[in-house]
Amino acid sequence: MKARRVAHGIGQPAVRKGYACCMSVPRVVIIGAGFGGLECAKKLAGRAVQVRIIDRNNYHLFTPLLYQVASSLLNPGDIARPVRAIFRGSGNVRFTQAEVVGVDLERQVVKTTDLPDIPYDFLVVAAGSTTNFFGMSAVAERALGLKDLSEALELRNHILRCLEAAATKAPDEAGPWLTFAIVGGGPTGVEYAGALSELVRILLPGEYPELAHQKIRILLLEGMDELLPPFPSGLGAKARLELQQKGVEVRTGVRVTSADDEGVQLSNGEFVATRTLIWSAGVRPADLATALDVGVSRSGRIEVDRFMRIRGQDGAFAIGDIASVPRGEKEIPMLSAPAMQEGRVVAENILRTVQGKPLRAFRYRDRGSMATVGKGVAVASIGPIQMAGFPGWIAWLAVHLYYIIGFRNRFVVLSGWAWNYLRSDRPVRIITRARGK
Repeated sequence: MKARRVAHGIGQPAVRKGYACCMSVPRVVIIGAGFGGLECAKKLAGRAVQVRIIDRNNYHLFTPLLYQVASSLLNPGDIARPVRAIFRGSGNVRFTQAEVVGVDLERQVVKTTDLPDIPYDFLVVAAGSTTNFFGMSAVAERALGLKDLSEALELRNHILRCLEAAATKAPDEAGPWLTFAIVGGGPTGVEYAGALSELVRILLPGEYPELAHQKIRILLLEGMDELLPPFPSGLGAKARLELQQKGVEVRTGVRVTSADDEGVQLSNGEFVATRTLIWSAGVRPADLATALDVGVSRSGRIEVDRFMRIRGQDGAFAIGDIASVPRGEKEIPMLSAPAMQEGRVVAENILRTVQGKPLRAFRYRDRGSMATVGKGVAVASIGPIQMAGFPGWIAWLAVHLYYIIGFRNRFVVLSGWAWNYLRSDRPVRIITRARGK
């Protein structure tokens, strides 16, 4: 059989059935370079398939540490690594930077905004999730997110600008600039609230003498009755106590119902005058989930079978935040650990299909949950073991350092943590501005 090139030089075409007896190499297209997509590609690297990763960004982002970029501890490059660098030595993995807008499942091609259709024999949809504002347009217009690098940088700049603006205001006018409302008491909200409280405590005494007698308000608002709802009962209460000791005002059972340029309206009738609304109250599947014309769950996630195949599509899989995997009466949470597990199983099932072997069913193994509340303090649940305080923090450090990609990134992040622990300093405090803004 004479081989022919396909679009973008990814490899050779493959007969859609009977790969084991076919001389051509199956083409695998992975949409998304997040935790699930990257893990799938790593397991397929060096195997008898051609892999193409498509993502709007050219890097893999370690999202659990985004809040440390937003709180002036780490630089963006410390928690991101170019996808091409990750697969530099993999002869069968290629990367394409593009925005995926749809998939023709019948023709087996991926559609992007600018490139010709990209054909595939196997598809892995790992497009992740986006911020969910629950239909509140006024909140969406004014809230600052913490979902990607651009949002983390915008939030960091905004906080520093608020401090600069407050330093120029009369004492009775500075209040809204020094009031920071964080919505969402999950891991992201808890971690950022603790980090922000440490940031202002570090900066104000020595660098902002104009604000020496001003009150800084950090409010953490959670609609449920306890912080860290996914965690075992009791750890949320410990996190709440730690945050309160850091000066954070924790409000549970309270939701934000609206927002305007002057502040935010709460469900209990209170109006909080603030220039800062930080949203970490929820996520929803990426828009690609509804663009595929496949079955979705009530939460909008793509329905998959026990092999992680999109229902009714033998060669198409969905993993991570965009996939609906039942877990009792609920779904597996949108976290990095299950996404990575799903990515590994899908990679194995692709290879099993090529080899004509039976597929392996996915079984989720809960590795536990962790959240840091600040320097030297974290809560962690690992199987039957629950930790809080310094032991939880050590476990948190070890796990996060292990999963950061690249020796350089691990070294820089560890150095940043050590510097902050020993010197209580947040060195990345340059206010940047894009041209024309």
